[in-house]
Amino acid sequence: MTKVITIFILVFATIMFLFSHTVVEANWTVLREDDIIRADGIEGMLQDVYFMDNKNGLVVGNNGLMLETADGGKTWKKKEVNMRPPGAGTGQRPGGAGGGPPAGFGGGGAVTLYNIYFVNQEIGFITGARGTILKSEDGGKTWNRKMARSGAAEQNTNRRRGGGIRANLMGIQMISETVGFIAGSENTLLKTTDGGETWIGSSERARVGETRNNLENILFVSPTNGWVIGSYGTLLHTTDSGETWEKRNAGVDHNLFGIHFFNEKIGWICGQEGLILHTNDSGKTWKQQKTDSFDNLYDIVFVDEMVGWAAGDYGAVLHTIDGGKTWNASKVGSSGAIKGIHATDKDHCWTVDDWGVIAAYKK
Repeated sequence: MTKVITIFILVFATIMFLFSHTVVEANWTVLREDDIIRADGIEGMLQDVYFMDNKNGLVVGNNGLMLETADGGKTWKKKEVNMRPPGAGTGQRPGGAGGGPPAGFGGGGAVTLYNIYFVNQEIGFITGARGTILKSEDGGKTWNRKMARSGAAEQNTNRRRGGGIRANLMGIQMISETVGFIAGSENTLLKTTDGGETWIGSSERARVGETRNNLENILFVSPTNGWVIGSYGTLLHTTDSGETWEKRNAGVDHNLFGIHFFNEKIGWICGQEGLILHTNDSGKTWKQQKTDSFDNLYDIVFVDEMVGWAAGDYGAVLHTIDGGKTWNASKVGSSGAIKGIHATDKDHCWTVDDWGVIAAYKK
């Protein structure tokens, strides 16, 4: 009799487990299948997603791939963007004599686009590989490439020998109409003072045998208070609008990929091997939240103090409705790595992965 009861309890527990996970996954719908199933000739890994509202959205990825939707993601249209640097092909060198783009600035070939960031309904930026920065001033209808140069090159009177930034550019944030920052691979940190027309900064290329440190994301919670995260637990903090950056101890040596603050006090960081860190004291202390996940988490977003998502490898999506005290796991779309996630409210969220899959959460 005891064995029968035990078996019944195990079967009941299994059914409840499967039911609960089915309910979680039932909220997710694949809007765009992977490249092989779809076979429409528009292929490429997707890196980020952004929705202006619940209808109009944009995704970006490898080889300059950009797709847009006006129906919440039911249909997607490929958007062609001129990746050529300013002055290329016109005989004019930006800021100098003729002869095309500045040395080291790169050609106009397709590059991977990593991150979408909108300041408001009209002004938006996209960052990418090989120092790529795109800017829109009409809500994403058109995009133009902007300059990224090293500070040393700016002081060099012989501009033909000056260096353009060639790093992968990742996180971006404007702290005013004119001032903003970009973080990227090889300890790259750029600054603009002209509204994103030109970006000046530094990049540290690792030599053979040296460890390369990548800055993965940047977030300002106010015009003066900002954070940068990166490889090996890198955590930098500024309280003077980026004039100086102080190293902070995250308490881990994991690679950190995504950061989100709901307000100046409450924030989260996600990273390697299912890591999620949480602060409720403006970053003075960071505590690890339990996720029961071993998948790398690349992006994290919250719509209020309680409701948020994190996403990463093997189609993993974690969802919380209690500020991260508990995280419910789902597998969304393919088994690819989800690189970008974006939510407009607690009932609408979208993901993109490196198999070209786009999925949506709708409660």
